[in-house]
Order: sequence, then structure tokens, then C-alpha cells
Amino acid sequence: MAKADFVRVMFNDIAHKYDLLNDVLSVGTHRLWKRAFIKFALKQNPKSALDCATGTGDIAFKLKESCEGQVVGIDFSQGMINFALERARTNPLPVDFKVADIQKLPFGDKAFDITTISFGIRNVENLDLGLKELGRVSNGVYILEFGQPKNSFFKKLYFGMLKMYVPIFGLISKRKDAYEYLIASSEAFPSAEKFVDIMKKNMTFKNYGYKPVFGGIAYIYYAN
Repeated sequence: MAKADFVRVMFNDIAHKYDLLNDVLSVGTHRLWKRAFIKFALKQNPKSALDCATGTGDIAFKLKESCEGQVVGIDFSQGMINFALERARTNPLPVDFKVADIQKLPFGDKAFDITTISFGIRNVENLDLGLKELGRVSNGVYILEFGQPKNSFFKKLYFGMLKMYVPIFGLISKRKDAYEYLIASSEAFPSAEKFVDIMKKNMTFKNYGYKPVFGGIAYIYYAN
């Protein structure tokens, strides 16, 4: 099975456990990280935003609190979009949610002031193509993604702890392979300077950089 197909089926299956998954991978702090991420992205005072790999829509709704223009959330998992649409029914903030693939975004060039993606870029099958599309449709790109702590002891301790809990994750979600994949992808994904170099190769912005989160368990990346 191709990576894209595996990831799509996986997220459809674990959509109802998605927030729990992020709680575990972030040691219970991903909500704080997302708040910092949103605050950082909003420094550019965007009027419109596209949130990719939107999941249950939490980032998109927060962006809409400050964006007076259109905010769209996309995900290639129908299961995730179903959850976001369910939340939209009781949320007064107007956010458009739709199924779409980051590798072929159905929007024109520079259609949005910013694009954001949290905990999703490492799941894109063609990373170069995905980054090109993020840069094409917006004037600024902001990414929050798991990575690896630079401190070798902390890195070993963190991933060792996650792997110990894989059997428990499997019992909860009935998809042990999903948790194994998500942990392995976080452990292997290029982070910090390596990821910034990949961004530079695929985008045409002037400014690039990153900020480590919680000792490098995750990183906030930007290009504008």
C-alpha cells in the first residue's frame, strides 16, 4: 500500500482518537504548543488563512477568531473532515472545511495570506511537492511538526517512553500499526536546520527559520 493510502486509511480509523494521540505524543502539551503556533502565525496580521491537515479543525477555528476574511481547513482524510464539520455545526465562527490533498491544492496562486499545517507535513508522501503547494497558494507558510530533541539523552528517553506505550495505544485504538508509524515518522523526520533547508529548496520566500518547542520534541517553522 502506498504511503498516502496507508495514512488516509489510518486517520480515517483513528479520527475519534486523534486528540488523544496528540496528547500522548506531546506529553500532554500539544494544546499549549498550538496556541503558541497560532500566536506566532498571526503576527503577520493575516486576513485569510488556509489550514492544511486540519484534523478536527481546532487550528482553523482559532485562526478565524483573528482573520476577518476567508479561513479554510482541508484534510485528505474524510473521517477527519467529518469531525471538523460536526464541530462547525455548533461553532459560530464560519470556517469552510473540505477534503483536499496538500500535494494538489484546489486554490489559485497567493489565494491566502498564510497557510498553516500542524503535525501533518511529515505524513505527506511527496514532501517537496507539498511544500511547493503551501508556498504557491499563500504569502507565508507556518508549520508545527514533531521532530527530535537535539539533546541525545532527552531524545533517547522520549522515544523510548513512547515505544513502551505502543501496546496500550493499540488496545485503545485497535490500530497498533498506526501508532508505530506515527512514532517512527516523528523519530525519522528531518527537523531543525535540515527541514529549513528543504523549505528553502521548494519555496521562494525571503525569510526562513524555526523555533524549537519543548526541547525539540516539536518545532515551529516559518517562511515569509
